[in-house]
Amino acid sequence: MLEQLDHIIASLARFTPEVWLMAAFVALISWDLVTTEVNEEGRGGFFHFLTFLVFIILGLFVYHQWQTQSPGPLFNQMLVLDGKALFFKALITFSALIAVLHSWVMKRRWSGEFFSILVGMVFGLFLLSMATNLLMVYVSLEVVSISSYILTAFRGDRKSSEGGMKYVLFGSVASGLMLYGMSLLYGLTTTLDFTNPAFGRILINVDPLVSASALILAMSGLLFKISAVPFQIWNPDVYEAADTPVVSFFSVAPKAVAFLVLMRLFSVLPLNFQPVLAVISLVTITIGNFSALWQTDAKRLMAYSSIAQSGFVLVGLVAFSSLGNQTAIFYLATYLFGTMASFLLIDALSPSLSKNSVSISSFNGIGRQQPLAAVLLTIAFLSLVGLPLTVASRPNFSYLVLCGKLTSKVARIYS
Repeated sequence: MLEQLDHIIASLARFTPEVWLMAAFVALISWDLVTTEVNEEGRGGFFHFLTFLVFIILGLFVYHQWQTQSPGPLFNQMLVLDGKALFFKALITFSALIAVLHSWVMKRRWSGEFFSILVGMVFGLFLLSMATNLLMVYVSLEVVSISSYILTAFRGDRKSSEGGMKYVLFGSVASGLMLYGMSLLYGLTTTLDFTNPAFGRILINVDPLVSASALILAMSGLLFKISAVPFQIWNPDVYEAADTPVVSFFSVAPKAVAFLVLMRLFSVLPLNFQPVLAVISLVTITIGNFSALWQTDAKRLMAYSSIAQSGFVLVGLVAFSSLGNQTAIFYLATYLFGTMASFLLIDALSPSLSKNSVSISSFNGIGRQQPLAAVLLTIAFLSLVGLPLTVASRPNFSYLVLCGKLTSKVARIYS
């Protein structure tokens, strides 16, 4: 008992970024309560600055961890602090900074509640990036999901509320399936630590149909977050309903961390699970790219593009190798810039006062009116397509290469 207590106390010393986020969460809510007399415009600008400062300091904490702390488990194997976790923490922090800057530049006026929820979501993502225990994965994913539901519907208009409700309904189903799958995995393996060698060793000896069913159910919450088929239905509606800076953050941070958890999980899975994942990745790429062809709204177009991008990242993970994981991580890091730049430019160039719906036809003639912005938007789109001279590149794996390349041609049409 004393050894466990000592380990928990020692873990707190390596938990400083998360402690900072908890303190910032409480401070932002408290400050919002005591500054009710300040005008709305002044409060909005102040909270943007304060939240931006919170994330700058958070980045310094993550950098300090990267420089000084060695990898190891935290809180009795519930979490692990390693190079991957630190890299994805940096990725989350950077995307949160860009989202706050996007909102600030576009003169959004949010209350302190909005920014405290955003900080809470980042806290959940930090936990998820370190989670190696099925129960911790579920709890941290729920923190992220509940924050996402609130941020989607935060504006309170009809479209946002409808999108938030759809998000809650689909998310609840995925969450229930995930918890049921985790209970099955615990019953089969008698451990919640999926990095334990016994976890994969026992699954190899279980009937393939039983193990595959349990794993698919357990992964449903993660597949929901990355918008993989068949859990992609919510994506276009939420992208259209939520405010553009919020969508920009949703499209990168939760998806990247969900892929990290999948990488950790795939590292212990038996190879006979590869065909299932290959089918999921291929169907996701195909549905995402072909569905985008019929879109007339820019944000819905980006939603289907993000579905296809998730399929391409899954191709790297299907390899079940360190090289495949490295390819996927590089892809996610470069995807951040192309996607968030696209959303910022769509928001800036949109003539619509209602940012829920941004018609593609409203961009007609934008090249003559604002040539520099139009060129930048084109470059951002091309980076998502994966054309040469842009940073994005397609990960390759066996027979999926041809299918991926063929469907990427479709992406060039709608981009």
